[in-house]
Amino acid sequence: MSLPLDHADNSNLDEALDIIFDEVDEILLAGEYDRVNRLLAEMYTDAIPVELLLGVLTATLPARHRLPNRASFLARVAQTLRDRGELEDGLLHGLGE
Repeated sequence: MSLPLDHADNSNLDEALDIIFDEVDEILLAGEYDRVNRLLAEMYTDAIPVELLLGVLTATLPARHRLPNRASFLARVAQTLRDRGELEDGLLHGLGE
């Protein structure tokens, strides 16, 4: 699975979000939770725009109980956003357990 995460800029965020939702949805519907779980474990959050990080969290929310690496991914996202000064109150609310 190749998601357009680290090369997206403001001009193509909508397109990148569409690809994220389509790809993750297709893989999860196929029952390939391990693929998404690996992606969550390996994803380097520092270079990814906040919109795309939130997109990944939203796209994987329905399968959160089948994705053990999602909780640590959420924690890494929170730390990344905190470090970048982008973590606003309530931004990640509803995206966890």
